[in-house]
Order: sequence, then structure tokens, then C-alpha cells
Amino acid sequence: MEIRSVSKAIRLLETLGREPGAVGVSELARQVEMDKSSVSRMLRTLEQSGFVAQDPVTQRYTLGITLGILGHKALRRIDLRSSARPTLERLAERTGECSHMAILADGRAFYVDQAAPDRGVIVDAPIGTLAPLYCTALGKSLLAFQPLRIREAILAALAFEPFTRRTIRDRAALEGHLAQVRRNRVAYDDEEFSIGVRCIAAPVFRHDGTVAGAIGVSGPSPRVTDDRMKDWEVLVRDEAAALSRRLGFEDDKAAGAIVGAD
Repeated sequence: MEIRSVSKAIRLLETLGREPGAVGVSELARQVEMDKSSVSRMLRTLEQSGFVAQDPVTQRYTLGITLGILGHKALRRIDLRSSARPTLERLAERTGECSHMAILADGRAFYVDQAAPDRGVIVDAPIGTLAPLYCTALGKSLLAFQPLRIREAILAALAFEPFTRRTIRDRAALEGHLAQVRRNRVAYDDEEFSIGVRCIAAPVFRHDGTVAGAIGVSGPSPRVTDDRMKDWEVLVRDEAAALSRRLGFEDDKAAGAIVGAD
């Protein structure tokens, strides 16, 4: 049974999480479609536990430190994250670009870790970023190997927002693309999500053949040439396979996992 007050509090927190800065009570009330007095009371309650924080000068609200603490604890409980850390560091060192790891969460790619090279301008995707599945390399890697029932549900819900002129715009095109990802065990994002950014990613499997997450590398398109992408394809795929083995995935199950995805 849904507890309405808890659902409303969650909506408030989610709304605050989408905003780049602090938000006033009136604006929050408009966005969550609640009356201002109810939103104000709820925010005061959340503030007492540190889930939100109020600026004493502007009286506007942001997410509080408690959520950061809980989020950090949740991330530490993801075995994939600790297991993948050396892999991400190697990818960053060998490519000279930023490496990332994501898991599937709420129909999107949730970035749970990253590693940056020692120097140079990088493509940064902060931990906690939620990105679309259909136009990011990490997202395609996560989506391509989901069980058919889950994949169909996600595909049916996609709105296919065109982020750039290269963004995949319809389901048929995406399904063809995902079939190629399953064949090659690697996915690309050629300026489909952000102009000037190219990415490559590969899936990581659990011991039972299900997808645990995806790892990848992103860089500015002037630096990330076709030749570099081809070199990275082998590197990223091999690193993902090695990480999958460390998680207990056996190579002889790979074919079954890929066929099962169809």
C-alpha cells in the first residue's frame, strides 16, 4: 500500500535532485503540483533529518548531506564498483581519457564510478549522473543484454529525445543497433548524446550471465579518431571480459548469455 506522505516526500527529493541549484518553496510546489503550505511543512521535516538544506539568506532549498552519506553507503555496497576500480584506472591510464562505469537504474544508465587520467582535458560524467540508454555507449551496453521482457518494457517507454542530430530517433533503428552491440559485445556513442564527445563501452556480466553493469571510455571527438576507437574496442572489450571473469562469469556461458538476450 502506498503511503502518500512518503510518496510526496520522495517526489520533492527527486525534483530537488534534478535542479542544478537551490529552489524556492513556490517553485517546488508548482513542479510537484502540491500546495505551498504542504511543501513548506514537508521541507521543514526533511530538513530536520538532513535530507534537505535551506540557505539562511535566500530561504531556498537543496538536497542535504544525509542523502550524500546514504548514497555513498549504497555505492559501497555495490560489489561491481569495488571490483571494477582497477579496471577503470587501467583504462584511463592506457587511453589517456576518462573511464566510466554505470549500472541500470530507473530505465537509465546510472554512473557509479569513474577514473581520470593524470593530465589533459577530460570528458567528465560525475558519479550519480543518470543518462539515457539509447544514445550513450554505456546505456546501449546495459540495454542490449537485458532479458527480452525487460528490454521490451524499456523500449516501449523510451521517448527518443533528440539530443544531437546523430541521436537515434526511433525504436526500429535502436533495435538494429542493439543487435549489433550483442554481436560485437561493444557499443559506441558517436556524438549522439553530446556534440564533440565520442564514447565506447562494453557490458560486464555476473556469474549467472546477467548484466552487472558496463564500463567505457569517453573523450573529445577531435582526439578520439576512428583509429583510436578501433584500438579501444579491443581494449574495452577485453577489460570488460576480464572483469566479468573476476565476478564469476565463465567464458563458456557467454554464448548462452548473448543468445538469451534475444
